[in-house]
Amino acid sequence: MKNKNTANKPKLHIVGHGAIGLLLAYYLRQYFDITLIVRNKKKHTETVLFNELNRSLCEFKVTTATCDEVQHIEQLIIPTKSHQVDAVLDSLKNKLADTATVILCHNGMPNLALIKQKLAKQQVYFLTTSMAALKHADFTVEHTGFGASFIGALKTNGQKTQAIEYLLNALPNITIEQNINALLWQKLIINIAINPLTAVHQVKNGALVAPQYASDIFGLVNEAVFIANKEGMKISLNSALESAYRVMRATAQNFSSMNRDVFKQQQTEIDSICGYIHKKGAEYCYPTPFNSRFLTLIQGDTP
Repeated sequence: MKNKNTANKPKLHIVGHGAIGLLLAYYLRQYFDITLIVRNKKKHTETVLFNELNRSLCEFKVTTATCDEVQHIEQLIIPTKSHQVDAVLDSLKNKLADTATVILCHNGMPNLALIKQKLAKQQVYFLTTSMAALKHADFTVEHTGFGASFIGALKTNGQKTQAIEYLLNALPNITIEQNINALLWQKLIINIAINPLTAVHQVKNGALVAPQYASDIFGLVNEAVFIANKEGMKISLNSALESAYRVMRATAQNFSSMNRDVFKQQQTEIDSICGYIHKKGAEYCYPTPFNSRFLTLIQGDTP
């Protein structure tokens, strides 16, 4: 892969400096001049310490800027929690070019009505990834698991933008998905199988392959598959379970984001994961005892 001169690279803004944001910066730095949008900054440039999967250490520099300092955005990745997206869009709405490419990357089901309202002119994509990373300090992150990534258009004019072309070249094992609804449901079901259990029991993803978790995983996924099929998706229970267990094994040494949120007593994404199935179950008059129970459990464990 050829490294480009920074002056000749297109600019890419990434919101925050979470584990996935720094992981994406590591892969995309070859193609973009990257700026991390942060709440508070100590200096204009930060050095990211990145522990690769082979245990070697890579250092690279990124520009940091607060929202007030950002003037114009052509390419934007928002790898935040699902409940933070609304506030992020409000803070950046006057900075986004009408032709901008916006890539969302979070757990749970996105609020499509909100996105279409607040990003009416921009091209919008959704990125899911099974790659895993663990943040050890503000700008120190460890690549803890390799997996597949998928990207699909939530709202587009039908042409792949430069940002998407570079993303497809930069990220390993990435596929463009034409059926965005299938992509969102596949991601949601994997989240449902892994996140609540790892959060409640405070275990790594790989621990869930043990027999004592099987009945809860089956119940959670079974309810989600039923709702998915009611929503017009053709997803079998067997394939959904196979996908979930495949991701558990691929990210065995990783803590899920919800696990860390509960550990740190931070707000989780449970409302857009189990909460989404709970809400849809009520709409279809279909009981969802497993998703409803974990929704209640995790809401009680976090502020």
